[in-house]
Amino acid sequence: MRTISRGLLPALALAFGLLAADATTLLAQGGGSVPSLRPYWHVFLAYAAAWLLILGWVVSIARRLGRIERTMENRASE
Repeated sequence: MRTISRGLLPALALAFGLLAADATTLLAQGGGSVPSLRPYWHVFLAYAAAWLLILGWVVSIARRLGRIERTMENRASE
């Protein structure tokens, strides 16, 4: 479990930082008026689904790698 949290926390922090920076850039480019984003709800939904799939994939790889490491440690101690 230590391997997952050690690699996952910096990745999440980077992702949220990039999202926050992108949001402030959009507001700064508006020139004071924020355009309506309502017609693009499907795009936001698609991006959210893609990020959830990628996050699930990374967690899956980390869990499988941890399982392999434990198996190798058990075989080395025999």
